[in-house]
Amino acid sequence: MKEFDKLVDIISQLREECPWDKEQTHESLSKHLIEEAYELLDSLAKLNNNNQESYRSLSSELGDLLLQILLHSKIASENGYFSIVEVVDSLNEKLIKRHPHVFGDVSLDSPKEVEKQWEKIKQEDKQSIFDDINKNLPAITTAFKAQRKAESLNLSYKNYEEALEDLISEIEELKEASSNDEKKYELGDVLFSLVNVSRYIEADPEIQLKKSTERFINRAKYVESNKDDNSDIEKLWLEAKKDEIG
Repeated sequence: MKEFDKLVDIISQLREECPWDKEQTHESLSKHLIEEAYELLDSLAKLNNNNQESYRSLSSELGDLLLQILLHSKIASENGYFSIVEVVDSLNEKLIKRHPHVFGDVSLDSPKEVEKQWEKIKQEDKQSIFDDINKNLPAITTAFKAQRKAESLNLSYKNYEEALEDLISEIEELKEASSNDEKKYELGDVLFSLVNVSRYIEADPEIQLKKSTERFINRAKYVESNKDDNSDIEKLWLEAKKDEIG
């Protein structure tokens, strides 16, 4: 694809001629990779099928993340380790290997079966299906990934109702906890169960939490800009929610 080849050439020229790009290393770029990933996540949270601008924003953020991948690949290539070609080749090989139901003679009929097969194949190269969970991920994402992997071991609930019952049970245990340490322990279980519930309604908890936080901030800003000494804060809050829905 000529557009991609042109992009690779641009990255090479930047590494040769731009003072900032020339001095970057894997380590110095790490913070930018994290920032771009979160900006992409923010764009996904704001995605609206009725808003073309939200998709333009998503396209732009995907490009920014691709830039980081190309820069890391270029630096590795300069040091004689690998190039973007090896990155793509490795990905091609991985995708073919982990999709025998597409590129082989395995028959799988549902997304759940595909996920179990995926984890089974990944486990061939590891001691545990949990070994590839990145410990640097946000806690919510880590919990979400661990729960999805546990499905292949049949360590999951049958449906949303069972997961919700577990959440309610954990909340009751939090209510009954006496010491502060017990409350912290049970709070962790509540959060873990809440993440689990999200899986049964096909919701990404990280994105949903970002959306809820954004709604809270917007409502709080409405209260902030409209309140005076005699304001009914609860009334202003309800007005903010009404405007949001409208």
